[in-house]
Amino acid sequence: MEAESPGIAFPYDRPRPGQLEAARLISEAISEGRVVALRAPTGFGKTATIIKGLLDSGAKRVIYVVRTRNEIQPVIRELRRFGLRDYTFLYSARRMCPLLEEENLGVDDFWNTCRLLRLRGECAYYSSLSEVNEDDVRRVVSSKDSPRGIVKDLAHMGVCPFFALKLLVSSAHIVVATYPYLFREDIFETVFEPFTLSDFVIVVDEAHSLLNLQSLFEARLSVRDIELAITEIENYNLPLELAEKLEELREIAANAKASEKLTRLSIDDIREVLEEPSIWRDAAEEVRLEKTRERLEEGAPVSLSVALTRVAVFADAAWRKSVGAYLSRNNNTVLKILPLEPCDIVGNVINNARAAILASGTLPERDAIRTLMCIEKELVYLDVEELYGPIFPQETLAVMVTAELTSRYSMRSTRMYRLYAEYIAEAYHATKRSVLAVYPSYEMLRSIHSFLSAMLGDKLISENRGTSIEDVAERVRREKHVVIEAVAGGKLTEGIELRDNRGQSLVSVVFVAGVPYPLPDDYVEDQVETIAEKIGEQKAKTMFFEVNAAMRILQAVGRARRSSEDTALVVLGDYRFLRRGIRRHISELTRRYRVVNSIEEYRALVKEVAQALDL
Repeated sequence: MEAESPGIAFPYDRPRPGQLEAARLISEAISEGRVVALRAPTGFGKTATIIKGLLDSGAKRVIYVVRTRNEIQPVIRELRRFGLRDYTFLYSARRMCPLLEEENLGVDDFWNTCRLLRLRGECAYYSSLSEVNEDDVRRVVSSKDSPRGIVKDLAHMGVCPFFALKLLVSSAHIVVATYPYLFREDIFETVFEPFTLSDFVIVVDEAHSLLNLQSLFEARLSVRDIELAITEIENYNLPLELAEKLEELREIAANAKASEKLTRLSIDDIREVLEEPSIWRDAAEEVRLEKTRERLEEGAPVSLSVALTRVAVFADAAWRKSVGAYLSRNNNTVLKILPLEPCDIVGNVINNARAAILASGTLPERDAIRTLMCIEKELVYLDVEELYGPIFPQETLAVMVTAELTSRYSMRSTRMYRLYAEYIAEAYHATKRSVLAVYPSYEMLRSIHSFLSAMLGDKLISENRGTSIEDVAERVRREKHVVIEAVAGGKLTEGIELRDNRGQSLVSVVFVAGVPYPLPDDYVEDQVETIAEKIGEQKAKTMFFEVNAAMRILQAVGRARRSSEDTALVVLGDYRFLRRGIRRHISELTRRYRVVNSIEEYRALVKEVAQALDL
């Protein structure tokens, strides 16, 4: 085993194969200002490996970003194991705020209202910051692992949790934060000024998410928002020309073709109607000032939410580079501005940082990362399993492919949905721990759920857009044996830890109910076309469909394989997994697999595997 670097103690007695070696390579790359792409499966211990590499490199300032608030805690836990105290963390200030937490404000409404209240001296939590210093805050931050617990403790001290944590940014060795603090230029500048990106080594956890552009940036404006904004213009005596422009925007939405999929709109038409974004920002500020006055001085029960803020944000987004405009008609009609390629959002950040680490268990290949993210720095690609061998013993995993199931659109039917439900129910009945059923879309989830609920009753946990990760994790830990219905690429397949007190997974089966290709619509078509200009049409389609689907599958499988002691069954529920195209991108699953051709054959095999692996 490789010796540790002097002075930087690794906090585990028995490092896994490759951890110290990878840390050394990371340290060298950081010292030379390179970009490291670290592909390491869940269970390798990549967080500890990265921290070891950062400390060995002597990096003075680090921003370590994660996708969700829940993913901050494991990083803090590892920092504490290394004995570090000079760190802080940041997530949504709106979620931290003890004053406005009941207002249900959007992000931009929240910040504008927060600024107003601070300027007027109406926020006691902010005013009380003058009574504490950095050491007071650092003692609270270093007292426990839980970000939410720390935020509650700061609020109980009577200080604003967000600004208290921000106090530590200038002196912190490592700042752990959610993605917007790094990838939203306006937020980065506000929080980290006077520092620039060149002052920081950046770490991006779950970096495969950088290719899921909609998760990084999206501006939404519903028809209801437009109607509320028109009412604000009328009620607060703003120029009627603004209302006329919004009527034009509503007309654009009304004339678009009806579809549940994203439908392309003309971005030029949107820009022409909305014109200069500052017009809408000024209008929103006038309404906000008046609403705040009515609320604070007259005691009127006025909502502080301002629809014109959402118009202003939408207008700002419409003038970004490489974006498209789209319409969605689900429960309501929503206009969206969405990015078409990651270079503008991601490439600028990576190239301007002092050095960067992109870490994930499912990173695409080197050339795809470099091309799609427009990385100009030297790129070091570390595939842990390729360099140091498999992390998990092969005998702890069983894989099946079901030949009579498919989520292919032309073959979806009531019979197929019922058959999927029967397969999932058989996995549940044969095992003692939970089953994670992963669907390509919410539509598939709903269609299969109606049959599965009749078979399993209250033993189902079904993801929806409002699902709380915390609630799901708590229920799984309490009940132990349930079926979790999740959507590929969603919060329950990537952002959740389902482990018992010993650190072992509470999920024994991952059932992939169909190949999770992106839903084909105008937005997908535009993204493929944009990417094709760089890498060619065939590579773009492979990247966007097969590689994206593979990353979603492997992330879901990672929920069941959290340590080398975990055993798991993966069921690939679609005959298309027998095709070379998708199979070659999940080769770690398909080195050894068994094909089942009927529910009867499957029932017998699941029981056999469950007994052999003690599932």
